[in-house]
Amino acid sequence: MLLTDDEYQSVTARQLWPEGAWPCCSPDGKQVVFTGHLGSRNSCLMLLSLDEVGAEPQVITPLDINARRPAWLAQGRQIAFNNGQRSIWTLDLETGLLAPFLPDLGPNGRAYLHPCAYPAERAVVVVSQYQTKKGRAAVLYKLAPAADNPVSQLTTFPEVCAGRPGISPDGKQVIFAGNSGRFNQGANQLWLVGLNGVLQRLEQGDDHLIQGRAPRWSPDGQWIACTSTRPKPTPDEQTPRAVWIISVDGKQAYRLTDHTLNPLHVVWTPDQQQIICGGDSCALTILTLPEPFHRRLPTNVNQCRPGQ
Repeated sequence: MLLTDDEYQSVTARQLWPEGAWPCCSPDGKQVVFTGHLGSRNSCLMLLSLDEVGAEPQVITPLDINARRPAWLAQGRQIAFNNGQRSIWTLDLETGLLAPFLPDLGPNGRAYLHPCAYPAERAVVVVSQYQTKKGRAAVLYKLAPAADNPVSQLTTFPEVCAGRPGISPDGKQVIFAGNSGRFNQGANQLWLVGLNGVLQRLEQGDDHLIQGRAPRWSPDGQWIACTSTRPKPTPDEQTPRAVWIISVDGKQAYRLTDHTLNPLHVVWTPDQQQIICGGDSCALTILTLPEPFHRRLPTNVNQCRPGQ
C-alpha cells in the first residue's frame, strides 16, 4: 500500500552523516550510535547528537577492534555491540571500559551477532549462525548474564533460519527476519516468536510481496518498521530496498520511501516521530513520519501478538 499523496509528500529525509549502518537511539532520544568506517579493516562505533543540526559524530571505540551492530542497553549507560564477528561486548559510556557481555565461550562457542536490548533488563537477543552439511543455519538466543540460565534458545532450525531481531516494548516478543528452513537473507520475511515459543509469520501472502529485513518495533507497540525489496519477484542482496511500516497485526503495510534511498537498517526515535535509517549503500538519514504513525497511548496492554 501507499500513503496518501499528502502523507507521502510530508515525509522528508535529512542526511545526518555520509555513512552509517545499524543505528540505535539512546533511551532519552538525544543521541544515536551507529557503525562507521564501513570501508576500513575495522569498523567503529560512532556517537552523534540529535539535538544539534550539523553536529559531527564522535568515535567511541578503539580503532584496533572491529566494533559494529550497537544496541543501547536499558539503563542508558552501556552499549552492547559485536566485537568482531563472534562475540558480544559492552562499552561503558561513563568509564570507557570495554568488557565481554558474557564470559568467554572459547573457540568452540557459538558466534553471536546482531544484539538487540531488552527494554527493562540487562539482556539482549542475538542471532547465532553455524554451518551444516546443507549450508548456513541460524537461531535466536536470549543472553542474560545475571539469569540462572544466561543463554536460552528462542527459535529452532530448520523450522526457521533466523536473522536480525527486534524486541517488543514490553519485552515479551521478538520480531525477526528469516526464512523457513533455509538461509536466504535477500528473500527474508518477518516472523514473531513469543515467550510461549509460538512462532508465526507477521504477514501472509506471496513471499516476495511480504519480504522484509532488519525489523524494529515502534515505541507504542503498534507498528513494525523494516526495509523491504517488495514487490520484486526474486530479491537478493543487491535488490534495492525501501522503508516500510507494517501494523502489528500484519494486515496493513505502507511504503514510506522509494527504493532509491536503499537503506538496510532502521530504528525509531523514542518519541516515534522519526525513523533513522542507514546501511552499506545508504547515508545515515533521518525521516520524518506522517502523523498516523506517531506514538499512541495504549488502549489494550495485550494488543501485541502472539500470546503472552
